[in-house]
This record gives sequence, structure tokens and C-alpha cells, in this order.
Amino acid sequence: MSDPVKMALFLAQSVVDQPAAVRASMRGPTIMLRVALGEEGRVIGRQGRVISAIRTLVRAADPQNRVGVDLDAPRRER
Repeated sequence: MSDPVKMALFLAQSVVDQPAAVRASMRGPTIMLRVALGEEGRVIGRQGRVISAIRTLVRAADPQNRVGVDLDAPRRER
């Protein structure tokens, strides 16, 4: 799986309860992950370990391109 967006999407879908709600898109050199409301914590993990592991795996899959992975949290309605 050499496409970093697909890889980040797969990894994020693996850790959430609603994998169908996960979206991944490229914004410049960064992959933005969007998850269902309330599932941000699952992707971040304790002390950021899960998101850090996702970043490490995505960077290792494509070492020529410096790709970052970030969480694009959904906006809460008031």
C-alpha cells in the first residue's frame, strides 16, 4: 500500500467504532483525517500515541515525500 492517503485512511478506520465515517484528504503536504463526532480521542490515543504511530507508518511507507498526518476535528454545533 504505497498511497499515503489510503494508508492513513485504513489505519484510522482500524481504530474507530464507525469506520465508514472516516475521511482522509490531502491538504498540501498534510493528510487530514476526519472522524465521526466523539471519536477523535480514539485516533489521538493516550498521550497522542495512536496518531504518532499513524504518522510514523505513513512516513515509512513513502520516505521520499515528507507527508504529515493531522486530525481535522468536526465542528460541534451549538
